[in-house]
Amino acid sequence: MPTETSFVSSALYGILTSLLFAFLVLLISTHNIIQSLISILCVSIIMMSVVAIISLCGWEFGVSESIGVVLLIGFAVDYVIHLSSDYMHSPLKSRHDKME
Repeated sequence: MPTETSFVSSALYGILTSLLFAFLVLLISTHNIIQSLISILCVSIIMMSVVAIISLCGWEFGVSESIGVVLLIGFAVDYVIHLSSDYMHSPLKSRHDKME
């Protein structure tokens, strides 16, 4: 039990650190704080969904899950950063046109 608590606290620390760094990268790449906050919200929802599935499946939080959760942020941020950056740098003017 103390090992699992240690893994959970390490994963939470990794998640928070990664989210802060991802927010800074998003802010630099989009030059828009609102877009960066929305993107971090999307990444947070992805992370909560994965952690909820791990919990619902009854898996114990071990080494693999702890590392996997922190790596998942990298994949989620990569996807979201490309979408946000393309949206912000689109030559089209209206939000509707940018989303097509």
